[in-house]
Amino acid sequence: MVETETKFTISPQQKVSFERDGFLVLPAVSEEVSKNIVQWTYEVKNLPHRSDAWMHYDEISSNGERTLTRTENFADFHQGFNDLFRGKVILDVLKQLGGEEMVLFKEKINYKAPWAGGYRAHLDATSYTHVAKAKHLSILMAVEPATLENGCLEVVAGSHKLADSPNPIPIGHDYCIEDDWSMKQIWTPVPLETGQFLIFGSYLAHRSAANNSANGRAAIYATYNTLSEGGDMHDEYYANRRQHWPPTADRVPGEKYELGARMFAFGSPMLSVDSSGYREMGL
Repeated sequence: MVETETKFTISPQQKVSFERDGFLVLPAVSEEVSKNIVQWTYEVKNLPHRSDAWMHYDEISSNGERTLTRTENFADFHQGFNDLFRGKVILDVLKQLGGEEMVLFKEKINYKAPWAGGYRAHLDATSYTHVAKAKHLSILMAVEPATLENGCLEVVAGSHKLADSPNPIPIGHDYCIEDDWSMKQIWTPVPLETGQFLIFGSYLAHRSAANNSANGRAAIYATYNTLSEGGDMHDEYYANRRQHWPPTADRVPGEKYELGARMFAFGSPMLSVDSSGYREMGL
């Protein structure tokens, strides 16, 4: 079991910053974990396709090449990531910030190959409509450094507070944030070094640009829900996802997976595999 003695104590100032801005950057868990996640990501990326396990998704890059863009549902099949995501260090940090016990809801690795696409402005909560406004927190951990050039995450500080306001963030028919709203906001880039992690909630507006560099990078995301709101929903989430948005290799030819595209792939490079079909759907 991968464990670490590192323990984060969230200061009152950090708690105020998180509640005000909706996100918080923390240092790497440890030098060992920073090294491990690079190796573990390589291992997950190179797992052979299995229809009953991890879920690989492809994209078509700007130069026309088909490339792996994401892997989901791998924690149950990789001991290192399982221990990290479900271990006491991360769960304790989330409890300090969220005020409740949390449990792993989903996990993914996004791979940004050289010249690969970005993600349009969106809210993660739009994908979680089946759990209403359950309280979600996500961690984003950089594998290789995330920079402006290779498309690091960008956020709108304080935008999470609009969820319960009279003027919530407008969501378009494509499930992304409407462009008119996005253009009026101040977007804050969040560059990260290897192992550093960003914590944010599912109602924080965020986006990322394309990787305009000659080097690929990867980013690990783990999302958590409170135990009081549905308990452990990890298996339920992935059963639903596999049904409506299966891994690229499991797609039935000619099937558009319209519901899954709207729920799980809006604004993402995954839509590029059948771009003409999804354009017809307005995505």
